[in-house]
Amino acid sequence: MKKRIITGLVLAFILIPLVFVPELRKLLQLVIFLFSVVAALEMIHMCEKKKKMNLVVKILVILGTILLYMGIVNDDPNSQYSVITEFLHNINFKIGVITTLTLTCAIIFACQIFVKDFDASDVGRCLMIIFYVSLSFASLTVLLFNGMRFVIYLFIVCIFTDIFAYVFGMNFGKHKMCPTISPKKSWEGAIGGTIVGTTAGSLFAIFYIDFGHYFVADSEPIKFFYSIFDYNALSPAVMVISIIIITLFISISSQIGDLICSKFKRTYDIKDFSQVFPGHGGILDRFDSVLFASIVFLCFITIFRVLFPVA
Repeated sequence: MKKRIITGLVLAFILIPLVFVPELRKLLQLVIFLFSVVAALEMIHMCEKKKKMNLVVKILVILGTILLYMGIVNDDPNSQYSVITEFLHNINFKIGVITTLTLTCAIIFACQIFVKDFDASDVGRCLMIIFYVSLSFASLTVLLFNGMRFVIYLFIVCIFTDIFAYVFGMNFGKHKMCPTISPKKSWEGAIGGTIVGTTAGSLFAIFYIDFGHYFVADSEPIKFFYSIFDYNALSPAVMVISIIIITLFISISSQIGDLICSKFKRTYDIKDFSQVFPGHGGILDRFDSVLFASIVFLCFITIFRVLFPVA
């Protein structure tokens, strides 16, 4: 427990300034990118518990993860000032999600012909690593450039959901939710965590205009879903209901993300993905709920922008 607390404090000491200090924003992007590479290595190590992976295939999986991550970030119009986009622009290299996706899939499929003892099940494992890691970390990066408030909101929802799911589960948990995946999780814990996480995240989003500009470098107070929702076309009641519904889904998805990684670990019979963070495990152990929730949150934002474009 002591090691876990110390590691948590060190992580907070490093990550909080990266989030709240605008001058460190590029460093934060590099940290997210580095975490994605480490996460891919963690999943490769996990898969090797059942079958050793060829070195060339490992390199291709890492490169595929990086390429798809770069393609997703580069395609987002709000990420035009990201380190990735600026780097690609400086070398005059155009890359998008369709190009990287098709190229990556073609290479991994072709490994069945050119790599010894590489079959269809290996293709599935490689694509699982590439898609899960690149989509989640790219979603987090894109959210960052849509507004740092979205990243803070995401962490608030996930952290409150996780903490209070544990509290309610320990005190009131009687009905097992997924005993074959995570025996300690209960429906009482999941419901309690969802209620608290949804409440905390919704309050942050609803009242963001009153306090957000004090700790996020916005030029002036703005409403939380500024540039996403058309506040002039929707009544305050509809806006509040929409925020609560979105936050509810994010809270639920954070718990699904936790269970997904638990399923990975149970399938490959490992306790932790790695020991990058002593007492906490690896990147995927520490950020499992946030990573999946970031995909769901970005989906909501994208859908709203398509269905209800803001002038």
